[in-house]
Amino acid sequence: MALPIDFTTLRTPCYVFDEAELRRNFADFRRALAAHWSPCSNVAYSVKTNPLPWVLEVAREEGCYAEVVSNEEYARALACGFPPEQIVFNGPIKGREWLFYALEAGSYVNLDSQRELTWTCEYAATGKRARVGLRANILLEKHCPGETLSDDRHGRFGFSYEGGELARALEVLRAAENVEVRGLHMHVTTLSRSQKVYRTLADFAAEIIRSYGLELDWFDIGGGFYGGGPANEGAYDEYVRTIREAIGDACDPARTELLVEPGGAVVCTPGYYAGRVIDVKDIVDEHYVVTELSRINIDHEMKKTSYVHEMLTDATESLPRQIICGYTCMDSDRLFTAVDEPALSPGDMVVIRYAGAYSLSFTPQFFIEYPPAVYSVADGVATLRREPWDEQPPKS
Repeated sequence: MALPIDFTTLRTPCYVFDEAELRRNFADFRRALAAHWSPCSNVAYSVKTNPLPWVLEVAREEGCYAEVVSNEEYARALACGFPPEQIVFNGPIKGREWLFYALEAGSYVNLDSQRELTWTCEYAATGKRARVGLRANILLEKHCPGETLSDDRHGRFGFSYEGGELARALEVLRAAENVEVRGLHMHVTTLSRSQKVYRTLADFAAEIIRSYGLELDWFDIGGGFYGGGPANEGAYDEYVRTIREAIGDACDPARTELLVEPGGAVVCTPGYYAGRVIDVKDIVDEHYVVTELSRINIDHEMKKTSYVHEMLTDATESLPRQIICGYTCMDSDRLFTAVDEPALSPGDMVVIRYAGAYSLSFTPQFFIEYPPAVYSVADGVATLRREPWDEQPPKS
């Protein structure tokens, strides 16, 4: 696939986002929801996945909501133009005053901790209506072995359905005046992102709805999807069809709003990470290529060993093996090994594809270098969205 711009014209290192593809991903997921659930549905973009204000503004312009998991993310969503009634407030670390604000302002609020139960009851005791959802915890690994991040442990979020905590949370809220449980949140992070996972989550949601006689205004299946870009065409449709089939008649798609919380599934494929080669050298039998890039800016867990990438060079000779390294002083800062690829020289460029998700939000403030610049590209024209920081030596 062709690159969206001539990267050699940009100040590097940098992230670059293809605006057209980002907008297509948002629009396509919303289209799939309307086609296979009902128009009563929406994408709530996961702010933590990439909190760049420009990305949030594109999501808002495309008709999406914002999904946030902290006071800070809620404040950023407001600053980027999302009205409170288009913000989904999740996570167990909501502040008391922000929770009260969200309830007052009409946000989608999914409770995820014991203190939030207490605070919601306190809020309602003042005579104000509290319309909330509950996050359910199920033993997903038991039903989808090998597909979750929890292995043989329990996931730590939400209220346990199998352990009875969800029933007790419902009992507390139903005993309080002015509290209405109108939502159900089912998010679980998975390794596989498989259809089986979402079928299982929706199956349990149906069981929970029937068991407790819930009448839902919203059903939030969470995120963790794959998709986006030409290579994954139809992926969003498959997920929504699976969810719709599994939920059956437990809720009415015409009146219960289905919310999905994609992050990487919409923002990953439009993103690129680009930098120039600084130096090359041989140490015994290895050939090292030092770049402006760093593994810490693209692989925060230091687990990846390969990336879809492009080499921008005029080289006509190839090398059997080049170790592509980052700028830091850590020996582990090795991005990947290039096998039988063009021999890189200082000034050449390496462009890593599919770098839009988490790269910006997980980049630590590692003081050897400041965070890279960020560009968006539309119709072949680059716009600087985040200024690069640059230290200059003192004048003598």
